[in-house]
Amino acid sequence: MSTKERSSKLYRKLKDKGIDYFLSITFERSNTTVRYLSGFTGDTGCVIVGEKERYLLVDSRFYTQAAQESDCEIVKVGNSSNLTKKALEILKGKIVGIENGKFFHSWYADMSNDLQLQNVEEDLYAIRAVKDREEVDKIKRAIEVAQNALKKTLEKFHVGMTEKEFSSLLGYEMEMHGAQKPSFDTIIASGYRGALPHGLASDKKMEKGEMVVVDFGALVDGYCSDITRTFGISKVPQKALDAYLAVLGAQLKAIESAKSGMTGKEIDAIARNFLKEKQLDGYFGGGLGHGLGMDVHEYPFLSEWYDKPINDMAVVTFEPGVYIPGEFGIRIEDDVLLTENGHEVLSNFKKEFTVI
Repeated sequence: MSTKERSSKLYRKLKDKGIDYFLSITFERSNTTVRYLSGFTGDTGCVIVGEKERYLLVDSRFYTQAAQESDCEIVKVGNSSNLTKKALEILKGKIVGIENGKFFHSWYADMSNDLQLQNVEEDLYAIRAVKDREEVDKIKRAIEVAQNALKKTLEKFHVGMTEKEFSSLLGYEMEMHGAQKPSFDTIIASGYRGALPHGLASDKKMEKGEMVVVDFGALVDGYCSDITRTFGISKVPQKALDAYLAVLGAQLKAIESAKSGMTGKEIDAIARNFLKEKQLDGYFGGGLGHGLGMDVHEYPFLSEWYDKPINDMAVVTFEPGVYIPGEFGIRIEDDVLLTENGHEVLSNFKKEFTVI
């Protein structure tokens, strides 16, 4: 689907609510919606979508780039501080849809006196949650880059390597294999630090007998991958191995049963109930997964609180985990396309228990 088609689809949805225009601003890559609707990859800009108009506002740093990347009408502003002023000139007196969560307070203060601003996040995110085949192919490429990088990194692993050394090497390999950069800060958490679900790499050395959680992803052509594998370093305690097999079983069962039309809560419950049978549900915090696309966390969600049906052609993560404070953590995560006929697992790095 072209950016013009995406914009038209969004406008039709908002028009039914009496909204005249949609406005999205990105500053220092704060909002991928600008790229989603315009094709512009610069870090700062503003997109305005109306019934017939599609404007892309950029400052002097991006005039040439915007003209090359976008089929919107390019509106030149002198510098980035003038983006909201110029947008206000175009939109003054109109009813304008925005994303509350991505709209800085300073922008709201500058514009709210002259515009009727309405939050339309749910409408936008519902559109973004439905991936077309081109988007799925880009996510697949981001997965391929990440998986190849992990393979290369594991070949260079040695006992005593620090988490930061592993993380840095993995980031380097992702970029060498085609990533713009990691799609998020890589999580490397070994031994007792594995019980920190978002434990960023530290100076801790990875030692024999420990589990190590590797949560990583690559950003390729604007789309993210998000994969987690947990490895044993030499021989690990039986308790850790049993927990690993339980997490793997929970993930496989949830994926096997999942398809679009189910609610996120229903899918989450499959993995959660499996871990409950193993008496490990008390160590499974958070949700089972989240949507994936231009952002590493998007709608929809596989979670106890998400009771909406999952749309057809959603790409979501399945990432059950067990986190035992002071001992170890385990997470296994794959990126999965959900359709009305079932699912397609997009990531395929081996997940049988592996000793490194």
